[in-house]
Amino acid sequence: MLSILVILSLVIFFVTLLFKLGPAYMGFWTIKSVMDNVAEQSTPISGGTREIANQIGKRLDINNVDQVSAKDFKIRRTGENLYEVTLDYEQRQHVFFNIDTVLTFAYQVEVKGQ
Repeated sequence: MLSILVILSLVIFFVTLLFKLGPAYMGFWTIKSVMDNVAEQSTPISGGTREIANQIGKRLDINNVDQVSAKDFKIRRTGENLYEVTLDYEQRQHVFFNIDTVLTFAYQVEVKGQ
């Protein structure tokens, strides 16, 4: 009987973690796909860093992402027609009682400019 109770409490613990932390990871995967989508465009982006930030911001709005904004992305020129787009952020998530988690996310892509 005690072993069933321990197993059940472990299952409940991990399911709680899944429900609490899962949305943060889903949001990051959406952000990652937005960055990949901008990087894999067939036509180079004209307008430099401002246009890259605008396109990322529009896609974040369309996908209803509220963890980050276009201002959180670091965009720097690395070559003549290449830009490095980096996102590095932390998200604090309340789990239960007085226990919180800090999730750190980082991703980087190269975008072709004109």
